[in-house]
Amino acid sequence: MISAHQDWLQNNVPAHFKPFIARWRDGQSAPSQRFCNWYLNDEHLGHLDRQHLHLLLPAFEAADLPLTQSLRGFDLFTDTNAQALSAAFASIANRLRALGLVPGWRDEEQLVLSPRGQILATAERALFKTLGLRSRAVHVHVENHLGHIWVGVRATSKHENPGMLDNLAAGGIASAETVESTLWRELDEEAGLNSDDFSWIKPLVPHELVLSRPLLYGGWHHETVILFHGQLKLGHRPCNRDGEVGAFQLMRPKACVEAVNAWQFTPDAALCCALALSATK
Repeated sequence: MISAHQDWLQNNVPAHFKPFIARWRDGQSAPSQRFCNWYLNDEHLGHLDRQHLHLLLPAFEAADLPLTQSLRGFDLFTDTNAQALSAAFASIANRLRALGLVPGWRDEEQLVLSPRGQILATAERALFKTLGLRSRAVHVHVENHLGHIWVGVRATSKHENPGMLDNLAAGGIASAETVESTLWRELDEEAGLNSDDFSWIKPLVPHELVLSRPLLYGGWHHETVILFHGQLKLGHRPCNRDGEVGAFQLMRPKACVEAVNAWQFTPDAALCCALALSATK
């Protein structure tokens, strides 16, 4: 699994994406200094915003998961099982939601994973960025038979990156889902597409990237992004079904590169586009 920090991008993404690469944020960027690490049983689990510690620490305490400050950040030692830990995260989420620290609530649970991929618990999807937990998501770069790129315009009602360009389909992997089921669910919901609409769809290399960076609007985005690349059959086109896509655009590769460099795409989608366009040259 590859960590997509800025140094990696500079070595693996073509030079014509330099403006995009220059704006990439990761754990070494200036905004990251506002966050501290926290650990569960000696394994790094997430990132906490220092300016909200006076609200975050009492929420952990109230859930019977007290954090202890150390030189490396904050430590939590517990022998709590997965079911109890999930309940504790639910308690933390509800308390912090009431304080306005869990925006974009989805009523959707995702798996809380250790750095080794062990399932520790489940938690509300929106809590992941508040606590800097590592989530998982699927992104799909889709082209037509001419190599033009289908992109979605995020609905203005979206909490994150409203109105920005996005991959044709992208979404988090829920706790009860597989990568494949998420792939086809997102393609169905966001683009009205199924396997019969594609000439081919395959993993994009590299297939899994770990993104870890502070967000400008607050919170820490720590996610394993699983990338796919597909081509629609002649005459097939997307149609949104879930209201999360405001419109679709069909872009030539050059226009797509310009939009990526102009930061018109969400960062995750821009990286997926850059890698897909590089692979097809």
